[in-house]
Amino acid sequence: MKAKEVMVSPVVSVPLGATLDEVARLMVERRIGSVLVVDGEGRLVGIVTETDFLKERGIPFSTYRAPMLMGRYLDGAGLERILEEARTTRVEEIMTAPVHAVGSEEPLARVLERMLTYDINHVPVVDREGRPIGIISRFDLLKLLQARL
Repeated sequence: MKAKEVMVSPVVSVPLGATLDEVARLMVERRIGSVLVVDGEGRLVGIVTETDFLKERGIPFSTYRAPMLMGRYLDGAGLERILEEARTTRVEEIMTAPVHAVGSEEPLARVLERMLTYDINHVPVVDREGRPIGIISRFDLLKLLQARL
């Protein structure tokens, strides 16, 4: 199988300069685990995943689902402080770059190899110019396996 046969399309992307607030809202609304970041020409330059929100400079993703951090409920001021930081922090401050993407004709084995080699859950599929046309997640591969069983 090839990447184009498994990828989910269209992809959800944001431009450089988008805020973490915008990215988190997209992820929650669309129920997705990643958002691709593109430059002015639509080329892939980064990816933001739920994990990126847990890194030192990120905003905890869990605050968008429940006002809880480190197992403790936040008071209104603590939550507001985190949300304000999300409104002013740009996506390029937490995105992962470069991105381990594949072309649409890549064998599925190459996608699996990238996931295992780099310990990642999402592999974008790009066209020849580097513009995202799809994405493959570990969940997509599990669905494929279930269908085959």
